Amino acid sequence: MGIQKSNLNEKNIKDLLEEEYGIEAINVEKIDRGTANIFKIFTKEKDYILKEFSEGRTEESVIKETNIINFLKNKNINVPVYVKSKQDSYYIKYESRIVILQQYINGYTMENNTGDYSKTIESAKILGKMTKALETYENLDDEGIIEKWFSKESLEKGIKKLVELKNDLNEDNPYKITFERDLEDKIKMSKDMIDNFNFNIIKKMTIMNSHGDYSVQQLIYNDKNETTVIDFETAKKLPVIWEVMRSYSYIDKKAKNGELDIDTLVDYVKEFSKYIQLNKYDLKYAAQMYLIQIVSSAFGYKQYNDDYSKTGLLEFALFRTNLCRYLYKNSEEISSKLQMELKK
Repeated sequence: MGIQKSNLNEKNIKDLLEEEYGIEAINVEKIDRGTANIFKIFTKEKDYILKEFSEGRTEESVIKETNIINFLKNKNINVPVYVKSKQDSYYIKYESRIVILQQYINGYTMENNTGDYSKTIESAKILGKMTKALETYENLDDEGIIEKWFSKESLEKGIKKLVELKNDLNEDNPYKITFERDLEDKIKMSKDMIDNFNFNIIKKMTIMNSHGDYSVQQLIYNDKNETTVIDFETAKKLPVIWEVMRSYSYIDKKAKNGELDIDTLVDYVKEFSKYIQLNKYDLKYAAQMYLIQIVSSAFGYKQYNDDYSKTGLLEFALFRTNLCRYLYKNSEEISSKLQMELKK
């Protein structure tokens, strides 16, 4: 559900659509998915999706996303279709918050770690095609992502937060013992990465335009095998092997407990590599790259410690810590198999 309570209701949504878009809505249905407030709009001719973003969403980010979507559409990538207002704009503002309207995409979504082998490999194919299409898009930079997510300094900052959270766990937290163990494991793994990983390697990896948040959660499927990719707000230049590793870990049902199926992972990387050539550093350090980004994060643990109703975030936190342990323990095997199989 949306991270901020909506300022909209059925009446003012209908009024907005009529005034700003010349669209007469018959019915409005709230959809609880994602961080925006989302409404399905029914009209006589077609259906739409209206999104009301939180106050932190900027006009620049919406312009960035619509430009990328229009670019990818011209490259034959299935993306959402934004609807322009009467003022020839892809967004409007209501009570200081940004609102956008898209054509409704008929299809279905999948939850994390519910994909069979076919759906898993399809995800790699889509990511490869999309990344290849973005190769010539000129208006993206790295936004400091390496320093924020993949540096020694980012791990050091993360360790401080893990230690603080470990010391501040509620006494009545029903998972207190589990949290203490998990946070201590994440601290130990983070310190080991700081002491033993050569962070200069990251700059030698393949860094190029990519989605920035690509996963099964950003895919809408239909029965015509036309899968649509959504949500390009976070698109930027980044180490693409990270997006490959992350997206694999979120779709394969065999990875539901955080333990990857290395053979399927190798096939996933092979499929992506049909479109984007990966170098030796990508293949050798794929597991460590992903581990660096997630190992020092307290996300999920902190939110549940603050509010015991957030069981979904609790499950996600436990999943990612199991994933960290797996990557930490099996990084050499992943490295060896990726290098061996992709040289064939």
